[in-house]
Amino acid sequence: MKKLLYAIAISAIAFTGCSKDDDETPTKVPVVGEITGDITANRTLAYGNYTLKGMVKIQPGVTLTIEKGSTFTADKSSGENGLVVLKNGTLIANGTADEPIVFTAKDKTPGQWAGIIIYGDAPIVGAAGVATAASEDGLTQTYGGTNASHSSGSLKYVRVEYAGLVINSNTKEHNGFSFYAVGSGTTLENLVSYKGNDDGFEFYGGTASGKNLISYGNTDDSFDWQDGWRG
Repeated sequence: MKKLLYAIAISAIAFTGCSKDDDETPTKVPVVGEITGDITANRTLAYGNYTLKGMVKIQPGVTLTIEKGSTFTADKSSGENGLVVLKNGTLIANGTADEPIVFTAKDKTPGQWAGIIIYGDAPIVGAAGVATAASEDGLTQTYGGTNASHSSGSLKYVRVEYAGLVINSNTKEHNGFSFYAVGSGTTLENLVSYKGNDDGFEFYGGTASGKNLISYGNTDDSFDWQDGWRG
């Protein structure tokens, strides 16, 4: 009997020694930073609040990974801003339903920045059957490749707000999401294009498909495609 009482006493001490706080998940504190210039080496951006400054370009052979819940804010007064994935560059931006990755603007009106632009290596069928074409974003990029299953990375639960910057119609204009010759190996799921000044999503050829894409309040087409898109 004494042994039983002793065991019960030890158990009580063990339970009372564990506070409720021991089981709570620590609150994540977002970092504050700026992303600008060319991304020339693999880089991971920790959960945080970032300023997006200039046309940030992920170079070929380089991967940029963005942690869930991060926010990026563009300020039109600083110039032309956007996130560009060049051909054979990779963007991994996987948010969640509870912690999406958000790209927005300081001024909450359409047309503030260039949105997300991705160049892949999948085939296109341009005007008169040509296999390559010049981009409409003023970046002087030629798009159109031969790898239908090419991957430019993964975007899940990403929201783009107030994009669609238009400088010259048809020669320098941007959408919320612009996919140039993006291949079927690229994951595009649960994406939102919100209140842009041009198309919500535009596919310029390529073979990429999307799942749960939402275009809301964009001034031109919600979804647009050309150059023989086969998604």
